[in-house]
Amino acid sequence: MTQVLIVFNPVSGSGRQALVHEVADILQQQGCAVTLYPTQHAGDATHYLQHCEGTLDIVVAAGGDGTVNEVVNGLLERDNQSYRLAVIPAGTTNVLAMELGLGKHARQIADVILQGREKAVYPGRINGRRFLLMAGIGYDAWVVDNVSLALKKKTGKLAYVVSMIRQLGKFGRKTYQVEADGQSYQANSVVITNGRYYGGSFILSRSADLSRSDTQVLMIRAKNPLTFLLTLLGLPLGMMEKMPGITSVAAREVIVTDADALAGREPVQADGDSLTELPLTLKMEEQPLRMLVP
Repeated sequence: MTQVLIVFNPVSGSGRQALVHEVADILQQQGCAVTLYPTQHAGDATHYLQHCEGTLDIVVAAGGDGTVNEVVNGLLERDNQSYRLAVIPAGTTNVLAMELGLGKHARQIADVILQGREKAVYPGRINGRRFLLMAGIGYDAWVVDNVSLALKKKTGKLAYVVSMIRQLGKFGRKTYQVEADGQSYQANSVVITNGRYYGGSFILSRSADLSRSDTQVLMIRAKNPLTFLLTLLGLPLGMMEKMPGITSVAAREVIVTDADALAGREPVQADGDSLTELPLTLKMEEQPLRMLVP
C-alpha cells in the first residue's frame, strides 16, 4: 500500500483546505494510506519532516511556493531518490505548479499523485538552505522582505504590488558583487532562477529549466528607478533576458556580496519568502528530486 503524507498549510490561499481534503479522499478511495499534517506556524513543515521517522513513499506539499520550500528543507537529510514529491497548488503564489503544468482540480491533482510521470528537478542550497525556484537580492528581496503579512492575508498578490511601489525609489542605490562559476560581475539587483516563470505566468528566463543541474543568474544594471522600470517592460513581453542592462549566465556555484560595504542588512528572498541575508553562497545539488508531474 502506497503511503502518502500530505503536509498542508491551513491558512494558505483562500478556501483551499477543501481541495486538500478532496484530493486526500480520492487517494484513499484508490487504496492509498493517507496521512494529513496541518502546519501550526511558519517553519513547522520543516521541523515536522526533520523528525518524521520511517519510510516516505510520496510526500505532498499543499500550499504555496513557501510551503513547498519548507517541505523540501524538511527532507534535506533524506536521500532524494528514497521518496517522490508532489504538489497541491493551494497558496497565494503557485509558480512551481505553473512550471510543472499542474491542474487546479482535485481529480487532476490526484491522478498525478497516483500515476504521474517522474521529472528530475534540481534544488539548490543558499547558505545551506534549499530553494527550488528562485532567489532574489536587491529590489526583488526588498519587496518580499517588506510585504505586509496582514495585507497579504486580506488581498493576496495585491500586497506584493503595494510593496513593489514602495520599494521602487530605492533602486540604484546599491551595488552587488556577483561571482558565477568564478566569473565576476557587478549588478544593482540579482535574480537567480531554476525555472522560467516569475510571479505566476510571466516568463523571466527562457534559458532556465528545472531539470538542469545549473541555475540561471540574471543581473540587472540600472542607475535609477526609471531605467529599471523600462527594463521591467521585458517581463510581460517574455523578453527579460534581451533587455538592455541585463546579463544572464548559467552557473552551478554563485557568491553574492554587498559591493558597497555599507552598514545595514541586505535580505535574500527564496521561493517567495525572506530566507537569509548577504553574503550569499549558492551551490546546486548534484542529485535531483523525483517530482510527480502530469
